[in-house]
Amino acid sequence: MEVTVFCNHVLLHRRCYDFGMLAPQTRIVLVRSTQIFTGILLVVAALGIWSNFDALRLGIMVGFFVLATLAFLMDYRWLGISGVALALLFNPLTPLHLPRHIWVVLDLLSLAGMIYFTYWATNAYKKGARFERYVTTLFPEPEFVIHDRTRDNAKFLDRHVESDGCPDLVFRNKKTGKLFAVECKWRGKWAYNKNGGLGIWWKPYQAERYAAYGKESGMPVFVAFGIGGTPEKPKEVYFLEADRLHYLFLNQSLIKSGQTAPQL
Repeated sequence: MEVTVFCNHVLLHRRCYDFGMLAPQTRIVLVRSTQIFTGILLVVAALGIWSNFDALRLGIMVGFFVLATLAFLMDYRWLGISGVALALLFNPLTPLHLPRHIWVVLDLLSLAGMIYFTYWATNAYKKGARFERYVTTLFPEPEFVIHDRTRDNAKFLDRHVESDGCPDLVFRNKKTGKLFAVECKWRGKWAYNKNGGLGIWWKPYQAERYAAYGKESGMPVFVAFGIGGTPEKPKEVYFLEADRLHYLFLNQSLIKSGQTAPQL
C-alpha cells in the first residue's frame, strides 16, 4: 500500500513538473494566441486608432515577454533574446522617445518578425523539414549520398500522390553500395500513456506502410525518432526498424533500444 502511494506521489509530482514546463502542443497554442493578441496591439498602435500609447506599449511589452519565455522553453535561445529586446524596446516604464513615423516602422517590422517566428516555430511541416535536414547531417558526404527524397507533391497538386507515403530519405553507403530508407519523426518531449509510462504515441498503419515499402524495394527501412531539444538539434535520436513499430504507443524502452546513425 505504501509503495503504491509513493509511486502515485512520484508520478503526480513528475506530471506537475511537466505541466510547469508546458507540453509542446500547449506551447504552440500559447505562442499562436499571444501572437494574435500582440499583433492586434501592434496594428492598433501603427494605425493610431487608440491614443493611449502607454497602455498599448504595456500590452505589447507583456506579449513579447511571453513570446520570449515560450521561445526559451522551446530551446530557441536567440529568438528568446530577441523577444526580450523587443519587450524592452516597447516598455512604457522607461519609454524611448522616437518620431511617430519611426514607431510605425518599428511596429510593422516587429509584427512581421513575430508572424514569421510563429509560423517557423509552430508549423508541423516546417519542424519536420528541419529535423529531416538534421538527419541528413548524420550521414555526411563523401561516405553517404542521398539517393532519393520524398517531395510531398500533394501539397502543390491538391490531390493524393502515392509516392508521398514513402520514407523521407533514401541513403546509399558509397563504400558498400548499401541502400537504406529513413522516415524522420521529431517529438518535443516524451509522452505518457494511461499508466504513466513514457514513450511516443504512434500510428501503426505508418509502420505497415514503411515495412511494405521495404519489402517491395528490398532495402531496410528505419524510423528516426528525435526527442526533445529542437528539430534542428534534438537531445536524443534513435533509429528503429519499421517492422518493430506495430503499436499505438511505443514505450521508451523500445525506442531507446534503437540504433544510432553510425550503427546503420
